[in-house]
Order: sequence, then C-alpha cells, then structure tokens
Amino acid sequence: MSRWARGWPEALKARAARYALQRWLGPFLEEPLRLEQLGLDLRGGTGTVRELRLRAAAVDELLAGAGAPLELREGGVGAVTVTVPWAALGTEPVRLHLSRLRLVLRPRE
Repeated sequence: MSRWARGWPEALKARAARYALQRWLGPFLEEPLRLEQLGLDLRGGTGTVRELRLRAAAVDELLAGAGAPLELREGGVGAVTVTVPWAALGTEPVRLHLSRLRLVLRPRE
C-alpha cells in the first residue's frame, strides 16, 4: 500500500477519497458523492462506490464527441469496485468491476 495513507485515520482516508472522486467524476453524476456510498479497504487494495446516478447530458456530450450513434437518456451504476494489487503494481492489472449498470439509450437524431 502507498506510504502516504498508512498513518491516516480511516475517516480521513474516506473523506480524501470522496474529495478526489467528486473532483474527477462529479461533472458526470446527478448528485454529490456521500460518505455512505464509499467502501474503502486501502490495505486490501479495494474501493467501492455504490448507487451512482449519471448526469445524462454530461455523459452524452462525451458520446457525441466520440461520434457515437446513440444518445444517453438516463443511466446509473449499482456499484463500481476497483482492486489495486499494491504488492505487484505495474505487473498485475488494476481491476474495475461494474455491477447493475443501467443505460437508457436512443438513436441520435
């Protein structure tokens, strides 16, 4: 595990993770992240964010920029889990698991 997080209390780690995730993902989410949505086990290398509602207009802007023939009307993710293999970082893959992905799409006009 990263040395920067070893001495931090769990509540501070959760708040730091929420801040970083909100900064990066916030424009694509309908609501700000709450601490209750986060599950962190930094020693074990896992982090989970639950019950995300996507901001359709922001995600659709990315799709349109990529030339996607479909338009996102609404969407959500039940949970996103990231697993980081700290002991083998760089040789083992970082894994991302999505569950209960829900997208409502229609053809772009």
